[in-house]
Amino acid sequence: MLYLKNGGIMKEEYKEEKSLTEQVYSKIKERILTLDYPPGTAITEANLAEEFSVSRMPVHIAIQKLTNEGWIETGFRKKVYVKGISVKDVREIYEIREILEVKALDTIFEKKLNWDFSFKLEEKFVRMKASYHDYYAFEYADSEVHRTMVSVLDNKRIDQIYLNLQDELVRIMVLIFKYRKRDNDYAKQVIESMRKIIIGIRENHYDDALYQLKNEHLASGVEEALEAVDFYNERIM
Repeated sequence: MLYLKNGGIMKEEYKEEKSLTEQVYSKIKERILTLDYPPGTAITEANLAEEFSVSRMPVHIAIQKLTNEGWIETGFRKKVYVKGISVKDVREIYEIREILEVKALDTIFEKKLNWDFSFKLEEKFVRMKASYHDYYAFEYADSEVHRTMVSVLDNKRIDQIYLNLQDELVRIMVLIFKYRKRDNDYAKQVIESMRKIIIGIRENHYDDALYQLKNEHLASGVEEALEAVDFYNERIM
């Protein structure tokens, strides 16, 4: 079948190739986020094409897109690597998180949206608890709770900023579970602090909710993340 585009002809195969490229892109990115391709891993178009049983063209395009998004970088002699995670990356991400999430918490209390938002957060929180034994799914669910909180700011640009942070944050948190916290104790701590944040919001206890958010959730999170990044980076050196 043929398709017209901008006065020319586009074959159905082109659309299929584009779809294949998107599939390859999604698979590579997921492997980066789950650390199946850990930070610093060298990758080649030939190996990826063989792994996914595709030609090199969709792999090449997918790698270009991931490079533009900052997930892949070119090193010495144009070798391609999964981008590493630095201490600076962790600090910057958590600094932005604290600014946005504390502002969101303030807004919930200032606008007296406690009851409504406590249930919105709880809905996401239930999914978070349900994914307790899958740290990748758990971290995505956790980040969705926080993204729901930030949505109270009703600012599309802020929503986009947080969405951009989400994947980076998930990769960092998976690093914690995979290389530092092989048991589920840390997950239990995260669940408990989130539960207390939601209760604080619902019961209109601002100081309690703020303390849990800043000290038990964000501060402990950045500490664990920094330890995990240091541990991993020393391990691969």
